[in-house]
Amino acid sequence: MKTPHILALSLLGLSIQQALAAVPAPAAYIEPPMVAVPGGEFQMGGGKPYMGEAAQDASALPIHKVKVKAFKLAKYEVTVAEFRRFIEATGYKAPDKCIHQPNQGWFGQGPTPGSWDKNELTTSEFQPAVCIGWAGADAYTKWLSQQTGKSYRLASEAEWEYAASAGKGKADFPFGENLDQKRICEYANVSDQSAEHAGLKRFGASYQGFMGGISPCDDGAGFASIVGMYKPNPLGLHDLIGNVSEYLQDCWSENYEGAPADGSARLDGDCKMRVGRGGAWHWRGNTATQRGAMPLDWVGVIEGFRLAQSLDKPADQRSAPTALAFEKELAQAQAVERARRASLQPFPQPPLGLQLTQSGDKGNVQLTWAASPDPKVLGYHVYRSDSVGGDFVRIASDLKTQRYVDEASQARKHSYAVVAVNRDRFSEFSAPVLTADQVHALPGRIQAEDFNRMDKASIGKVAAQEDMEDAGGQAGLNLTGGAPGMAKDSWTEYSVEVQRAGNYRFSFRVASLPGSKGLALSVDGQPVLEQAVPATGGFKNWQTVTGAGPIRLEAGLHVLRVRAVDAGWKLNWFSVDLTD
Repeated sequence: MKTPHILALSLLGLSIQQALAAVPAPAAYIEPPMVAVPGGEFQMGGGKPYMGEAAQDASALPIHKVKVKAFKLAKYEVTVAEFRRFIEATGYKAPDKCIHQPNQGWFGQGPTPGSWDKNELTTSEFQPAVCIGWAGADAYTKWLSQQTGKSYRLASEAEWEYAASAGKGKADFPFGENLDQKRICEYANVSDQSAEHAGLKRFGASYQGFMGGISPCDDGAGFASIVGMYKPNPLGLHDLIGNVSEYLQDCWSENYEGAPADGSARLDGDCKMRVGRGGAWHWRGNTATQRGAMPLDWVGVIEGFRLAQSLDKPADQRSAPTALAFEKELAQAQAVERARRASLQPFPQPPLGLQLTQSGDKGNVQLTWAASPDPKVLGYHVYRSDSVGGDFVRIASDLKTQRYVDEASQARKHSYAVVAVNRDRFSEFSAPVLTADQVHALPGRIQAEDFNRMDKASIGKVAAQEDMEDAGGQAGLNLTGGAPGMAKDSWTEYSVEVQRAGNYRFSFRVASLPGSKGLALSVDGQPVLEQAVPATGGFKNWQTVTGAGPIRLEAGLHVLRVRAVDAGWKLNWFSVDLTD
């Protein structure tokens, strides 16, 4: 069958051979639209760590003066369409496995089959190229430089921060300081209402209690977006924050001690790790100064790159016709995507008045809530968490009434939430409701995840081939924290009923890489003991510490608190055993 182009030329009297010769071949490469970044000096570093409480991020100190030469930086992140030319021209063997298939715990299942053009979350030629690793990004820059005679490369960390802050340094965001989180969606694709909706709908993955939650706005994209959909920074650069994290030249260094002052890449650190900047659609929003490190063998769906260009050769001053053609095609794709987003019904408001009652020997839970006044709401979904503050899983869909009975409620204290559903979307979670406290009889063993209250702690999932001893508990769960293992001063509380007064000893099932000062126990607010955690050989290797104590416990109801004196360990269970 003749293509429309060939058919049109044939009608003009050309032969098929002449018509084929007249059809322009696809460009062998696409040069990216570039933005000129003038040279200058700025103060590099400072700012708070992501989700951190420290006044300043230690890895972004000391703040130091850097003089940057003029250079160019790509207007957008490198897209699938651009990367495709590289693969077709070179036969480059890109990774065929990628961390890209979210599940209830987001990216907990590790690499699975997937590549730069065939992965779970890439659906457009104009999304950023991901699942390539740092080596793929570096190889692309070298190939395009060779093809064009120009000085394309990855940006240095100093250049990226200088351009992101529009030459000012220390800006909270590339588009201005102290931006209200409700407005960040105008400028960046971050974890927001669309990300929460997409994650829950496709994978059962929620941002509730995960890495700072979501920004209270809607950027229109659930995962990576077509590039250039959001407002640029003052220099005209798009997507520096959000969308995908961007690989840079620099080897990772723990801080800026000894960092170059001329804007060049730092190559004297740990070169098995490379710097990444800007966060991604999966995070709430990084600032212009926040740093990240990525192992060379890491291949993920939230990491991509953009090109920088030195101005060292006469060729670097030449125009790029393929960039103009690319922007024209990109504009068409952006228009289609904007129309799609505009056609969606707005997010409905979350249901109000959710109430919970428990009854029966099995602890059946009945939920009721108020009907939504929004006429476009078609029904409701019900979600249940696996613990206090744990992951939510949908247990009922498209209910037409405002009542639900959970006849399979677990004994562990947990929570419920409800969302309202319209034709296209569902709301954020309602205010959650909690079941009653679980009371543990002593003497006996308590699973660490069976707590009633916690602070800075979370339930961890057991990895493949993990050495667990989980008798009597729910297989696959343990107590962990933010990064990695328990966070210092995090705690969990358990309601216990001591059957008989006496002296008791404690035993713990723990895992730790370095060992630490470990944990402290208190009963009814009074400290009773501290216990060091041994080095077990890693977070998949568990060891039981026996016989801590003894301590005196009186008969009756008590509140037992486990507090992390030090970070870096996980807890499977603990037992409280009578000695006399």
